[in-house]
Amino acid sequence: MSLLPELCATVANSVATDELGLIIGPHAERLQMLALSAKLALNGAMRVLDGGNSYNALFVARYIRRQTVQLDETLNRILLARAFTCYQMVTLLEETAVSPAPILVLDLLATFGDESIDLGESVRLLRLAIVQLQRLCHLAPVVVSIRPFPQQQTDRTILMELVLNAATHHFVREPLETAVSQPSLF
Repeated sequence: MSLLPELCATVANSVATDELGLIIGPHAERLQMLALSAKLALNGAMRVLDGGNSYNALFVARYIRRQTVQLDETLNRILLARAFTCYQMVTLLEETAVSPAPILVLDLLATFGDESIDLGESVRLLRLAIVQLQRLCHLAPVVVSIRPFPQQQTDRTILMELVLNAATHHFVREPLETAVSQPSLF
């Protein structure tokens, strides 16, 4: 988590209203996004839209507890909503009201990577989602996290490109190289 202080400072200083921040990294930089949600909640109301079912309230509570004794008050400033399909994510974004509260979207592309959804349909839905993200950032900073698709889903990289092209700022964390590689079975 050595990236956390740098990431939080960069995001806080770089992403403002009318800007869409994007964080790309392994596991959609889940722990960094959780810590960022805690830091934002210390300052006021904020919203988390979770696309990867990865929001860990216990981690956030522990982080907040190290910063303040007002745990319940701070946790109550976080409005959390989850989407389990790309259709639900688009609906969630459409139904989210524009407000000055910062918004974090965790692992946006997790639901769009579902191979049971045709790639063309995923692209269409993601374009709708991006329009909604741009609508939401008019009054508040919006930061989205995504992770690269696995090699067997290379056709889905167009989804990453769409989000990357829509972002005004992006932060990329490369995966750590593994020192030992496992030999092939065949």
